[in-house]
Amino acid sequence: MAAFIGNYESLIRKVRGTAADGAGGAKAIRYFCVRCEHEFIEPKFNKCTECGGAIDAVYDLDQVRIPAQKQGPDPLQHYFHLLPVRERGALRWVGEGNTPCFEVPELAATLGIGRLYLKNEAANPTSSTKDRVASVCLSRFDELGVRDLVMSSTGNSSTAYARAVSLIPGFTLHVFVGRAFVNRLNYADHPRVITHVVDGEFVTAGRVGERFAQDNGYFWEGGFFNLGRREGLKVAYLEAYDQMAAEPDFVFQAVSSGMGLVGAYKGAVEYRELGRLRKVPSFMAVQQASCSPMAHAFAEDADQIAPRHVVRDPKGLAHAILRGDPTGTYPYIRDLCLTSGGRILAAGEDRIRHARRLLAETVGVDVCYASSTAFAGVIQAARDGMLPPDSVVLVNLTGADRPAAQVATIERTHS
Repeated sequence: MAAFIGNYESLIRKVRGTAADGAGGAKAIRYFCVRCEHEFIEPKFNKCTECGGAIDAVYDLDQVRIPAQKQGPDPLQHYFHLLPVRERGALRWVGEGNTPCFEVPELAATLGIGRLYLKNEAANPTSSTKDRVASVCLSRFDELGVRDLVMSSTGNSSTAYARAVSLIPGFTLHVFVGRAFVNRLNYADHPRVITHVVDGEFVTAGRVGERFAQDNGYFWEGGFFNLGRREGLKVAYLEAYDQMAAEPDFVFQAVSSGMGLVGAYKGAVEYRELGRLRKVPSFMAVQQASCSPMAHAFAEDADQIAPRHVVRDPKGLAHAILRGDPTGTYPYIRDLCLTSGGRILAAGEDRIRHARRLLAETVGVDVCYASSTAFAGVIQAARDGMLPPDSVVLVNLTGADRPAAQVATIERTHS
């Protein structure tokens, strides 16, 4: 595939300064495939109709104004000019964001690196960074007139969406979930949230859900290829870049599809073009060794996922990132990591458990195993000499285990 990461820079520069060509002062958003650069007008679909690539929003950065200080608690209003919504009135904030990002000198010294920052996304309403996905996506869908949604997830995204739909009138949500992940659904029953269980794992549930959407004329939410997801997750990084006292040299995040890192990279490019960052950091994607198809392929220098990389029955500590077949998304993450000077790593179970204990005992942060996987990657990279001693490292701790709560009633079952 084309080296898509370079396209962000070329697309941003193509669009920059064009809003004055007739937009009448309105916010300018243009939509391009990041692979072939085909342009679309307000697409209500997730993939390029020319090449099947990911579509993304590109803003005229000459219009962008990010205030030096937040004027209120709503991060969507603060970062409005870098979000895929044309009118401020369409924004549907549901209380997420403003999560802490703090330096931990004691851990940096232990690891032998210069500075270490943790972005604690577990402080979001459903203890997950996916609350950002729900608010940005529903804001965009509201503006596009999309009302009936179908989605699949391993639990975090569906829980965040279900909560948001219960708070925002006008949407109906169908959640498809593999039977093994039912206990990760953490939302109360609601008349506009319908839960479907599928005999199979995450990928199978997604296929069944997509077919259901097509058969009923509903909107398939799209996961990684839903540009609103990537833009929502980007906001966590914009916050972090603004909160840190030093620019990151390396960014670590646990990945399954990798949409959060794409958002992080795009946000870094936008900030560099705006003069708010001097450089784009190196991005380090981390998987758990028991389910690490991307890390396996990356270690072989493979540009695509092959059948030998796919994990047919994924198991592991970090349930949120149990994606055994990332065929459609791996090329994006590979290109992102290579272009930025990063890597895709795999961390073993013992190291993940150690990372979780270290965060709890040293910093007092109790996060889930997916977040611990990201920090385990930092420990591994430091020990393997990948991080220079003066490095500034940012780790996105994407969530925590949610306390026991009502699990939604399964209304329909699919075999």
